[in-house]
Amino acid sequence: MDSTLYISLSHRMALRRRMDVASHNVANMSTTAFKKERVAFSQYLMDAPGAEAATRGKIAYVLDHGVIRNLEIGRMVPTENPLDIYIDGKAYFSVRAQNGDTLYTRNGRMMIDADGELALTSGEKLLDDGGATIEMPDGYTSVAIAADGSVSTNIGPIAKLQIAAFTDEQALQRRGSSLYETNAQPMPVDQMPRITLIPKAVEESNVNPIESMMEVMEVLHAYQKSAKFEKDYQDMRKDALDRLARVQ
Repeated sequence: MDSTLYISLSHRMALRRRMDVASHNVANMSTTAFKKERVAFSQYLMDAPGAEAATRGKIAYVLDHGVIRNLEIGRMVPTENPLDIYIDGKAYFSVRAQNGDTLYTRNGRMMIDADGELALTSGEKLLDDGGATIEMPDGYTSVAIAADGSVSTNIGPIAKLQIAAFTDEQALQRRGSSLYETNAQPMPVDQMPRITLIPKAVEESNVNPIESMMEVMEVLHAYQKSAKFEKDYQDMRKDALDRLARVQ
């Protein structure tokens, strides 16, 4: 395979990667607190082989640098559920996954699960400021969450939500649609930005539906164009080889 086909393959692989990410954004347009992502590419220069080196010197390939997350906070959407909580500020709820891992999320859709504990509707359990799950007392009839994260029932206060903030949010690795994991330690409480919790509201995905659909169409068109170029180039080479064989 010559350099032209290698470059074309590199381009199509980059487009496929971009399509995967763009499609994932579209699929999560309505996912609570989902953050739009994009792929970061750069140019990779490589010495051209043989005779091509004398005329071109370098060949440029596409290098995938990974995914960058749009950290813009999504729009606040009011609800009627007192356990729906919106985080006003750059921070995350701390939750415990089913395997015991501590994860972080801005998804504030909460409920009281079958174990009588405060949990996300997806099943992860909310953690208090001591790292424990939050269990409802016997005989409670209502639950309220204050702006500072204090959790109380009609019987009285029971816990305070553990809110985490990070110096580098891009370092958090996505695990699921709006859950994140990291080995980094959260910021000390006295260094955290000002955070307010707003009940009866959740954070909307920050994906722009029209923009994301247009990106999918743009990538699809570019992929089809690249595939056609490669086919035309291969047809041209085959025709040239056939002509050469007839001459000989």
